[in-house]
Amino acid sequence: MKLDDLIENKINVETEMYSSIIGESPSKGARSPVLWNKAYKDFNINNQMHPFDVRSDKLISLLDYLNTDKSYTGGAITMPYKENIFEWLGENVSQEAKSIGAVNCLFRSENGNLFGTNTDGEASLLSAKNVLGDLKGKKVLQLGCGGAGKAVAAFFAHEGVKLTIATRSVEGISDFAKKISATTINWDEIPYMKGDCEIIINTTSVGFRDDSSTPVTETMLTNSNLLLVYDIIYEPLQTNLLALAEKNGIATLNGLDMNLKQAVIAFNYANNIEDGSLTSTFMKEAE
Repeated sequence: MKLDDLIENKINVETEMYSSIIGESPSKGARSPVLWNKAYKDFNINNQMHPFDVRSDKLISLLDYLNTDKSYTGGAITMPYKENIFEWLGENVSQEAKSIGAVNCLFRSENGNLFGTNTDGEASLLSAKNVLGDLKGKKVLQLGCGGAGKAVAAFFAHEGVKLTIATRSVEGISDFAKKISATTINWDEIPYMKGDCEIIINTTSVGFRDDSSTPVTETMLTNSNLLLVYDIIYEPLQTNLLALAEKNGIATLNGLDMNLKQAVIAFNYANNIEDGSLTSTFMKEAE
């Protein structure tokens, strides 16, 4: 079986090694190939990242193929396969990924097999610390807890914050919340958290692209104790949630820095190199 038989889009591997972003349709706008390929060029690495559009019924066959093809170095994973690939990897995942139950990065382990980790949470935490510094003891309200949300929650909880997760299905994340010592509340209880949180993190898709809605009302942001409103969405760069926070004098942070940082971390894993000037390379290409 050939690679072309396993993915929906056609690619041409012209380099000695190759990497990929795996998802349902990353060829329709994923940023990682542009960022990674610029870095490959700047670091003079004979590798190229390709988007792999794969159907769910071909995902396991693709992973088996890539695992045996030693020209494949690893790469990124996007929706909706972060949990599926975590399951396929079995024990070949990092401790962080085990607590999250999802991976977004593949690379070769010392024994040559594909190994998975999750860079979303690490990147989100670094971005927030760049704004506020030490986060230990801060009261954090996280909105939503999907794939990326679990990654964010796990790393923030490990940092020692007092984490409350608001979701429409508390039962669905109860085991995960207990594992990371987080409190859970139903979505309709969010207004009662006003005055009792210092950081709000939106990990839902509310406000993404053309969605003008916000996950919380402006009342939640008025006369509050909030130090930071963090929306991991980066398209658009200023969601209406962030606009409302800025209007009320609250520091804001969008998801662009997190997205770039997780790409840098994943690139390092997949290519076994040090950071160096990589962050600036990714930032310049993203502008």
